Amino acid sequence: MNVENFLQLPITKNFTVVAGHNGLHKAVQNVEILDFEFSPDIHHVRDTIFTPNSVVLSSLLFAKQKPEYLLNAVKNLVELGASALAYKPVIFRDLPEEVLTYAEEQDFPILRFGGDEFFEKIILETMAYAKTQDYSFFLETILRRLMEEDITQEQIKSILQQLNRPFEKYVFVATLRASDTSHHNWMQAIFSLEPLLKSGLICSYKQSLFIIMTHPSQLFQFDKVLHEWLALYAIPTEKITFGYSSSYDTQTGFPIALREAFFASILAEIDMLPSLHYKHLASDRLLIELYRKDPIFAMDYVTSFLAPLLDDKADPDLMETAITYIVKKGNIKEVAVAQFCHPNTIRYRMAKIRHLVAPTDNDYVFYEHLAAAVKLYLLHSKIGFE
Repeated sequence: MNVENFLQLPITKNFTVVAGHNGLHKAVQNVEILDFEFSPDIHHVRDTIFTPNSVVLSSLLFAKQKPEYLLNAVKNLVELGASALAYKPVIFRDLPEEVLTYAEEQDFPILRFGGDEFFEKIILETMAYAKTQDYSFFLETILRRLMEEDITQEQIKSILQQLNRPFEKYVFVATLRASDTSHHNWMQAIFSLEPLLKSGLICSYKQSLFIIMTHPSQLFQFDKVLHEWLALYAIPTEKITFGYSSSYDTQTGFPIALREAFFASILAEIDMLPSLHYKHLASDRLLIELYRKDPIFAMDYVTSFLAPLLDDKADPDLMETAITYIVKKGNIKEVAVAQFCHPNTIRYRMAKIRHLVAPTDNDYVFYEHLAAAVKLYLLHSKIGFE
């Protein structure tokens, strides 16, 4: 976490930043209390008083009779690598201008308590938040490995043991993606379902949220139960795209289920569908595996075939029309509606596209090549830059 995260805790939400606004990015690894350490009457080994990357809490009692001690204290905290000073305004409501100016110059945040917050409670909440963030990072690291690496059966078993959850025989996965930019808010709402997952977990990967559940029966209706939970918690789903995996043996098929759900959600988003089961995909599975196994080769094909449409000098309407044509499965009328133009305009554009990319192909071969190139292009745009 950093100082900005620290200020977002429930107990610190009323804190005020009085100096060092440009230092809120500084890492926070600990929270410590300052009492009289910087009083000249007390002799400490200065470099062992506080650990680096700490938020230091203080009532500034050591400077009650000597405000001039404050500047020296802040200078020492900066030298010791502290992340911020947070003070309770019982002795000083406002700090001397020279202290604020120095802190601002050093990008050292000074925070003023909002009320009568207890030091111990601040420390406990900060440590609890850090522990939660560490576990989230651990889950994301594990998920990334399962998604992107070829994992052996022994490695799968080891990873499941590290997750330390009471997994059942069969695993089911749903991947959720938001169609707007407020993904953080909906993710937080979905995480509220975690207590219901006694034999599963929720974690994130590449702007997607994975809901993983295991069950003793392979016939478990996971998607139905999931939507019942979402309705129970009044979580709106209109702007969320769902991708579902098939069921697999947890001990052997865990990574496969994750990938299926993820790519099903990507294809659902491309085809503008609210949800999609991986088992309902046809030849798109081949494109998914091609892109997953050899993205460089896949994109070489895309850039070579679609080069006339991707050129900086090309008419942008042509590429947009090509994409819509494939998404609408070659239905000229639906493409025209989506593009807000006459069907004849779409026919003219498609004739031009065909002339540019595949002038000698017949209708079937042209559509096949264009569909493969466009879908790989969309896969890359959805995954490659996340």
